[in-house]
Amino acid sequence: MAIRKEAAAGKAFAALKEAYGNRKAVLQDLRKKGAKTVLVAGYDVPDEAVLAAGMVPFRVTGYYGGPRESAEKYLEYSFGAIWKGLWESLAEDYAGLADYCVFCGSSDMFLKLYYYFRTLKRIEPERKLPEFFYIDYELVDKKLKTQERNEREINRFIAQLEAWSGNKVTEAGLKEAIGLCNEYRQALRAFTELRKKDNCRVNGSEALMVIGGSMFMDRKAAVEAVKAVTEEAAAWPVVEGTRVYYAGSPQETTEVYEIAEASGCCVVGEDHDMGDRMFDTDVRTDIAPVSALAERLITRMPSSEKGSIKERVKFAGEKLNETQAELFLTYMNKNDEAYVWDLPSIKRNVLEPNGIASCTIEGQTWPLTDPEGLKAKFAEMAKLGKEAK
Repeated sequence: MAIRKEAAAGKAFAALKEAYGNRKAVLQDLRKKGAKTVLVAGYDVPDEAVLAAGMVPFRVTGYYGGPRESAEKYLEYSFGAIWKGLWESLAEDYAGLADYCVFCGSSDMFLKLYYYFRTLKRIEPERKLPEFFYIDYELVDKKLKTQERNEREINRFIAQLEAWSGNKVTEAGLKEAIGLCNEYRQALRAFTELRKKDNCRVNGSEALMVIGGSMFMDRKAAVEAVKAVTEEAAAWPVVEGTRVYYAGSPQETTEVYEIAEASGCCVVGEDHDMGDRMFDTDVRTDIAPVSALAERLITRMPSSEKGSIKERVKFAGEKLNETQAELFLTYMNKNDEAYVWDLPSIKRNVLEPNGIASCTIEGQTWPLTDPEGLKAKFAEMAKLGKEAK
C-alpha cells in the first residue's frame, strides 16, 4: 500500500515527507543559518527546555544511506540495528553539523552510547564530534524520590543549556515552550484520530511519515503542518486491511510498514518512540514548569524497557481498545529483545479474553536480509487477524 497518491498530492503532506526523507539536509540548513542546535538522542529529553534556551532540538535517528562501517568498527555484537544506526549518524553522517548532543535514560543503550562517544571524543580529539551531555533520569520506580531526582536532573540540564546558549532559561520561557509543545502533541493526537476503525483514512506508512517528519521541523511549523495534513487526510480514501497494533523496535523508515501494508495489514498504532509515546500526554500547566516536565516522565505511556508488567498490561488493554486492533504484533531487531518480557501477561490478560490474535517476529536486521520472507509472514498475520475476529 505504502504512500497513496491522494496523500502524496497534499501540500502539507509533501512538506512533512520532505522533512522525513531529508533529515540531514534540515540539519545542514540549521547549521548554515547559524542556529544553536542540540542533537537529541533519547526519547525523554525535554524539548521545552531546549526551546526555552533559544536553541533548536533536533531528533537524531539512524543512518540508512549505506553500510555502517564506523558502527561495525567500534561497537560490539550486542548493539542492535537501531543503535548502530544512531552511532553512524553521530560519528560520521552528522559530523560537524551540531555542537551539542544530549542523551537520556530512556534506554540503557543510550547510556552505553554516551560512554562510548565520550571515550571516542577523548581518544580521537580530531573528530568533529559535539559536546555530549547525559540526563540521568529514574524511569522505573514511580515514587516521590523519583520526582525529586528527575527534577534535579532537568535543572542540571537547564544549567548546561544556559552555558551552551548564553541565555537564561526563565519560568516564563519554559511555560511558553510547554504551551507550544502541548499544542504540537495535541495536533498529533488529532491526526491519529484518522486511524480509528470507523474512519480509518491514514495507513501506517503515511502516519509514520507525518509523525516522523514533524520531528525534524521547526516546532511552530510542525504544528501548522500537522493541522493542515489532518484536514487533507479527512478526504483520503478509507484504508482497508487487518488492523495491526505494532510493539517493538522503533521504525525510523517506512520500509517495514510498507511491506506489512502490501501484504494486507494496516498498522493503526505503535508502541515505539516514533509513535504514540511521543504525544500521548501533555505537560501540566498548573504547577511549576520543571515539576510538570518531570511528572510527565512517569505519567506517559510506559516503555517496554522501563515500565512494569502491570503498567504494560494496562496500557496494552487501553491501546488495543482505542485502536480496535485485530492483531498485536511484536517485532524485534536482533539483539533488541526487551519487548517480549511482558508479552505472556499481555496475552493472558488482554489478547486472549478479547479474541485478539498475536504474532512475534524476531531477529530482524537492517538492511532486511529476507524481505520476501517477511512479506509472507505479514500475509499470514493479515489472515490470522481476520480469522481471530
